Amino acid sequence: MSKSAFSVFVYGIYVVLLGIFFLFFPNVCLSILGMKTTGEVWIHVGAWFVIWVGIYYIVAARSEAKAFIRWTTYGRPTFIVFLAVLVALNMIEPIIIIIGAIDVISAIWTISALRSEKVSSAIGR
Repeated sequence: MSKSAFSVFVYGIYVVLLGIFFLFFPNVCLSILGMKTTGEVWIHVGAWFVIWVGIYYIVAARSEAKAFIRWTTYGRPTFIVFLAVLVALNMIEPIIIIIGAIDVISAIWTISALRSEKVSSAIGR
């Protein structure tokens, strides 16, 4: 598995685990993030979606889907902007920025790996 695929694979595992925690322990997760707990179904629906997005990341990484791997480096960093807007509008607590920061850090890891692979292939390794 290439370095870039491995970074997306690890990110996919993180996303699946995040989804599982929100699916089975939504109110614990919401409490940790300083958000109101809920008995509504939306949190479970969202968690199920998150799990499957994580699975897509894992499958794409295992398949070395370079186009997908590259595309993720555009989308993942934008999540922190979205969260920052919600924080600025007082819709969620600032601690949620941690989740966005993980997305940015993982995207930087993938970008770095992609550049490393490009350099390695250019010099014939």
